[in-house]
Amino acid sequence: MIATMFRDGAALDDIDVHPISFTDPRVQELRQPVDIALLSCNRRRITEASIRAIHERTTTPHRLLVLDNGSVDGSDDLIEQLYLDGLVDEFYLSPENNGVHWGHNFLLDLVQSDPYVCTDNDLVPCVPVDGKDWLSRLVDLMDRNPEYGAIACRPHVLIGEPGNRFDDSPEIRQMHHVGAHLRLMRTALVREVGGWERGVRPSRNHEERYICGRLKKAGYEVGYSRDVRCLHQFGDSDLGEDPHGYTAGTYHEGHREIWPPANHYGWKRMGMDWETCMPEEGK
Repeated sequence: MIATMFRDGAALDDIDVHPISFTDPRVQELRQPVDIALLSCNRRRITEASIRAIHERTTTPHRLLVLDNGSVDGSDDLIEQLYLDGLVDEFYLSPENNGVHWGHNFLLDLVQSDPYVCTDNDLVPCVPVDGKDWLSRLVDLMDRNPEYGAIACRPHVLIGEPGNRFDDSPEIRQMHHVGAHLRLMRTALVREVGGWERGVRPSRNHEERYICGRLKKAGYEVGYSRDVRCLHQFGDSDLGEDPHGYTAGTYHEGHREIWPPANHYGWKRMGMDWETCMPEEGK
């Protein structure tokens, strides 16, 4: 597989995507900067909103690494421009969609921090609270709860669940698996368990169930933060997007139609505040 790497203001030569090495020694314990590995494929509008929000709302020193996994809607050009504008630290471009598992493994091999954030391209973190941003709060949670291998931000909705059952939970809500909702993960542990599934398949294939299953098999818990919130963006039919945010001809294999449709849970429709990612007062 070939991907192009953009760094230090220029596109470097094409680089071979080599097998992931899981024998590297654990990186040093220093937590700065924390790597944020964002996997993107299409959904140009949503991707831009997510990257801009991460840039604006993350005060903890970090590096934002973005892999575009074969977009055909202009997302690759958009991300390159955001990189040139200084909103993305490293940009990698795959000429074709090799699947979510491949993409997460590719980014994992580039990560230098432990822990790191593994995320989709449709999440918006909350603004800092009392001077602490979402990332420092997640890192603090993981420091105080060594039994957890992955802790994700609390999305404004979990589809398929009749109302978010967070209010009566402890500060980490233990789950069987957690999605890539700005998900903080122990890098050495993820490498130790072998990362994601090998091979190239252009679909989602329940990456969250796969990697979290491996973490739990290794003896660790996974969960969502009760108080560190984010918005999960959905499509806007007025803009010609399907419920998941894809435009015509860019549908991402692996998503399925559900009832109610995904955009039934859009943050505006549910009365969420764009900055706090919490319900607006009176709603």
